[in-house]
This record gives sequence, C-alpha cells and structure tokens, in this order.
Amino acid sequence: MAPLLKYYRITPTVGAERRRSQRIPFWAPLIVVGLDPLLDFRGRCNTVEASSHGCQFFSPRPFRRGARLRLTIPDGNRTATAHVVRSLPAWPSVLSIWKIALELDTPGNFWGVESPPQDWVTTA
Repeated sequence: MAPLLKYYRITPTVGAERRRSQRIPFWAPLIVVGLDPLLDFRGRCNTVEASSHGCQFFSPRPFRRGARLRLTIPDGNRTATAHVVRSLPAWPSVLSIWKIALELDTPGNFWGVESPPQDWVTTA
C-alpha cells in the first residue's frame, strides 16, 4: 500500500487556530454511505481537507446537518462513521457540487497520514 503522505502538504497556520486539530490539504478517494433510514446515498467522493476530527469532501448532493455517514478509504481499507456539520455549494453559482464538512465519531488518524500534525494525537 502506498503511503497517503503524498496526498497532502502542510501549510503554515496564520493567526489563532480555533480548531481542535489542524486541518491539512488532503486528497483521498472516499466511499460515502448514508446510515440514516431516510438517506439513500452511496457514492465515491474525494476529500479536500482532513483533520483528526473530520474532513471536507466534494459531493454531488447536499446532506442535512446531523446526517450520519459511513466513510471508507478503499486504498487503506479503513472505515469510520461521522455526522454532517455543514453542506455548502462548492462555488456560489454552482449547485451541482457540494462541499460537505463532517465530524468523525471517533477522532484520530483515520486518514493514515504517516507524519500527522502534532495535535492529531488523540487523548480519549
């Protein structure tokens, strides 16, 4: 398995960081499956950013806040559950691609980043 390290580069943080863990630009294919009974969705998406607490990914549709999803990274054969924090159009004039923000149910290095930021160390 090729390390996922090649999918991102760390950029310096400007100003005070308000997040629980640093976001990094991160591209990885993702299989997303809706877990709520009324959410019939299964699709391949791609992450844009990741942190130890969640990610952002592009989707062909929006999701309601709180919707539960199962995420699978096919290359690493890793699976996690998460819930939707926000769905926004990826670009203001385009409603066919959405940027979805998720929070992982269990924080950690789900993404398999070999040298994650120092604040990705999870204290349970």
